[in-house]
Amino acid sequence: MTRSDMSSANLLILMEKNWSRWSTQMWVLFKYQDVLEVVEDDHQEFPAGVADDQKAEERKKDNKALFIIHQCVDDAHFEKIQHVETTREAWSILIRCHTEGEKIKKVKLQTLRRQYELMKMMQGDRVREYFDKVIAITNQMKGCREVITNLMVIEKIMRSLSQKFDYIVMAIEESKELNKMKIEELQSSLEAHEMRLFERNPIRIDEHALKVHHSKNEEKKTFKKWKGKHGKGKWRNDRTKDDQDESSTEEEGKPDKNFHKKDKRNVECFNCHKYGHYSYECHAEQEEQKKAQGKEAYIA
Repeated sequence: MTRSDMSSANLLILMEKNWSRWSTQMWVLFKYQDVLEVVEDDHQEFPAGVADDQKAEERKKDNKALFIIHQCVDDAHFEKIQHVETTREAWSILIRCHTEGEKIKKVKLQTLRRQYELMKMMQGDRVREYFDKVIAITNQMKGCREVITNLMVIEKIMRSLSQKFDYIVMAIEESKELNKMKIEELQSSLEAHEMRLFERNPIRIDEHALKVHHSKNEEKKTFKKWKGKHGKGKWRNDRTKDDQDESSTEEEGKPDKNFHKKDKRNVECFNCHKYGHYSYECHAEQEEQKKAQGKEAYIA
C-alpha cells in the first residue's frame, strides 16, 4: 500500500471511545505492512556492527509505521504525538491515554462477569441478535485480560437459550463434540432450526405482530373520524334525545344551584284574596278554626 493509497483508504480513526477496536485493527494493519517489529521494539538506536543499509531500512519501516498512526488519529490525539520521532514512543503514549488502571480493570471485569452470567435469551430475541450480544460482552472481558475459550462461549449460549431450542440443544450435545465445535457452526444450526419453527407456525410471529399493530391504528383512526363528525338525520335526533333523557335522569333529585326565591309581593291568594302567598300556602282557614275552638272553650 503506497502513501497515496493510505490517504485514500477508509481507515478507522482513533477517537475517545473506540480504542479497543482501533488498536486491534491497527495491529493487523502493522502486520500487513510488515512494520510490526518497529511498534514492539524501539529501533532508534542500533547495536554496533549493524550495516548502514540495514539501519536505513529499519528507519524507513519506523517512519512508515509512524505515518500510518498519524493518518489514523483525530486532532486531539495527534496533538499528543506530533513531536515524537519513533513509532514505539507514539504507540506508548496512546496506550497510556486509553489503558485503564489495574483497579478500574478489576471492577469493570467484575461487572462484565455478572452481566455475562445473568445473560439469557429473551422470548422475542433472534438467534443472530443473541449471539451478537454474547460475543460483544466476551470481547470486552477479553479486553480486561479475562481468558474465555470458544467452548465456554458455546456452553454459555446453549444453557441460556429459550425453551423452544431445547430439542436442538439436546441433539447437538449428543451428536457433536462441543470442544471441537466452532461458534459459527452452533449459530448456523440454531438459525436453521429457528427458520423451521417459523415455517411450521401457521401464523408468523412478525406478521401477527404487524396485524395487531395495524388493527390498533385502524381503531384509533375510526374513533377520531366519528368523534370529529356531527351526527345527521334520525340517528342524530335519537342520540340527542337519549343524551337529554340521560342528563335529565342524572340531574333529577339534585338541588339546583342556580335556583332563586321568587318574589311573591304581587301574587294574590284565591282563598283569602291577600297578597304575598299562593292559595296552597294560605293559613286563613287554620286561623278561623283556632278562633272558633277558642270561643267554644270560653262558652263552656
